[in-house]
Amino acid sequence: MDRRQLLTASTLGLAGLAGGGLSAAPTSSGSGGQARSTIMIWLNGGPSHVDLWDMKPDAPAEIRGPFQPIPTSAPGIRLCQHLPHTARQAHHLALV
Repeated sequence: MDRRQLLTASTLGLAGLAGGGLSAAPTSSGSGGQARSTIMIWLNGGPSHVDLWDMKPDAPAEIRGPFQPIPTSAPGIRLCQHLPHTARQAHHLALV
């Protein structure tokens, strides 16, 4: 990267930071709910989402994986057979 490219990139970056709030819509102070607590489950290097959270029982065998889905306490949500305790609490989850 030469000096001209560096200055151009820096200028554009600073302009974006300075003008970032100009186009933001005003927020309303409505009666939004307040979360009591949050638990984030991060499986860095863990099993695939297709094997635990996003079961594909109708997919071909090479895609769906070796595990079977089980019903949960949330209608329409099925989790892996190895997550029975989580399945019982699924009505409290927000799967993203």
